Order: sequence, then structure tokens, then C-alpha cells
Amino acid sequence: MNRHTLYGYQKSGFIALTVALFMSSMNAGAKPLPEKEFLTVRAGNGVYELAFDASQNVLFAASAPSFDKDKTHGLVYKLNPETLASTGSITTDRRAFATVLDETNHILYIGNTLEGSVTLMDTRSGKEIKTVQLSDLSNPKEIIHTREMVLDKKHQRLYVSGVAQKGIIWVIDTQKQEHVATIENMGEYPTGLAIDEEKGRVYSINGSGELITLDASDNKILSRVKVEPQKKHFFLNIALGNNKDRAFITDPDLPDVLVVSLKDGKIIDRIKVTNSLAVMYNEPRNEIYITHRNAQLISIVDSKTYQVKASISTTALPNSLALSADGRTLYASVKQGEKEIGKKPDYIIKVDLDKI
Repeated sequence: MNRHTLYGYQKSGFIALTVALFMSSMNAGAKPLPEKEFLTVRAGNGVYELAFDASQNVLFAASAPSFDKDKTHGLVYKLNPETLASTGSITTDRRAFATVLDETNHILYIGNTLEGSVTLMDTRSGKEIKTVQLSDLSNPKEIIHTREMVLDKKHQRLYVSGVAQKGIIWVIDTQKQEHVATIENMGEYPTGLAIDEEKGRVYSINGSGELITLDASDNKILSRVKVEPQKKHFFLNIALGNNKDRAFITDPDLPDVLVVSLKDGKIIDRIKVTNSLAVMYNEPRNEIYITHRNAQLISIVDSKTYQVKASISTTALPNSLALSADGRTLYASVKQGEKEIGKKPDYIIKVDLDKI
């Protein structure tokens, strides 16, 4: 898959240098904690995003086991969140990449990246409810891939980024379970999404380094700003801070995670780390979690000082993150590199944050 599908991307020439800078940014003498100190369990091939369901005490892991043309099904693994032991798996008609959980209504939304669609799965029965087709399938070469999803429970909407040069965001009515709107003019390759339900704001970032703010009531663009115009950014993921006044934004091609004001798009600070992929904020602990795919690291950052408190060294490529309902346990999917795909399965790592 190419970079603009946004589940893989080119290695950066900055890697060796920025790993060294990352190490020096930690407390003096601190070394990454080895993976062997944490619980890890093999899952399967092609594991991507995770979702924690507290109501059923299940950790879901979405998977696209194969990219062969004749093997288009997906798998959703069900894991015991305490032991990571498998409690079963669910086969989906289409490959499973992104996940968003509506715990109240017992629905897991699954992004089918390659088909430009979203599958709705009943988390109690494990059966597919329906697939909402978003992209036109008439020309396979012009399918717009889905990427990230965010759920607006207040307005009963699911927002899905459409990765194209002329980017779009699709809107699904979660009550009617149908596509109801397409937001255009979202810049080149819109990627990460975040939502502030209380303020009625949806935030989108893209491959042109823009931060775009949408009004959730009418889906209109309220503002757009190039966050750091003097640099060429390809933003990938975004997470909001506790007061929803700042965002943490990753760019896999450049070091540092940017701390950005949602009011004006200006940079507040920089988290001094190596090139980053996923980012997640944990309000109860005032911490930020970041995966560094190529550097094979997971960072735990103090959200007040933006200093790295600890890091975990993995034996493969850390990808996506999920938190337990109480915010005391962090989960990450870890993917094998190109040479190991098909030889070794991807795996899940569980981090007891109270012990770090």
C-alpha cells in the first residue's frame, strides 16, 4: 500500500538523528523499558486499530489478514483485556482497518479502507448489521479510501475522512445508519479527525499541514490554517487535550509532536520526540501516548511539561493505541516489518500505567 493509504509510509532520513535526540530528551540515564517487561500476545496478520469495550470487557482488534485480490475478508479479534487471551474472532466481508466503538448502542464501526466504506457490527452477536458504501465503486482506480473515523454521539453522526488529492469527509447518520452528507474542500489527503461534542466542533488535519475546524451542526468550515507554513508537513493523527483548547498532532516524516492552539492554529509547544504515528491523550493521568513506528518505541509524555516520562522499546512496529475505561491500562497494536509479514504475526502489548 502506498503512503497515502496512511497505514504505511516512507522511512525518513531523520530517523537515526531523531532517535538520538529523543533519547537525550528523556530524564538523564533513562532507557526505554524493554518489551519483555510487559504482557504481549500474538494476534494475527494485518492488525490495525483497537477498541476497548468496557460493557462487555472485550478488547477488539481490527485486522486485514491479506491483500490478495481473492482474499478480501477481514477479521475482528476479541481479546480478554486482562490476559489478552483470545475469546474468539469475527469474520467480516471486507478488510477491517479503523475502529470506532459506540458502547451505548453496542455497535463497532469498522473502516473498510480499500473499498471506501464502513461496516457496522453488533458487538453482542458479532454479526454485521450493514455496510455503508461511501466511495463510488464503479472505477476501481478512483476509489477514495476511508481513513479515520470519529463519533459524535450528541448529534448522532459518524465522520469519516476520505483520502484523496481533493479530500473529503463523509458524514453518516448513526440513527438512520446511512450516508447523509459529503464535506468537500478538505485539502489534500485529509487524515486524522478529532471531535469536541460540547462545543460542536470537528477538527481535521491533512497532508498539506492544515488544521480545519468544522461546525458539527451544519458541517460548514469555520476556519482553516496552515500550522507551520515554513515547513512541509504531512499531518497524520490528532488528539485533543483536556480542555479541548489544544491539539497534539503527528507528522511521520518529521520529529516532534506539535502542540497546537485550537483557537488560532499557532504552535504552543513541541514534544521533543522522534517521528511519530499515533497519539492519544489520557485525562485522568495527564499523559500523552505516542507510537514511533520506525524507531520501535512507545512514549509516555507528561501533558503539563511535555517531557517524556518513560518509553517502551518494542521488537516490531508499534501502530495504534487504545485505553481501558479507567485510563489505567494502555494497549498498542504492534505490526511486523515488510520482511517479517507472513512469517510472524502482529501482536498486542498491554501496559499497566500504574507500574511505570
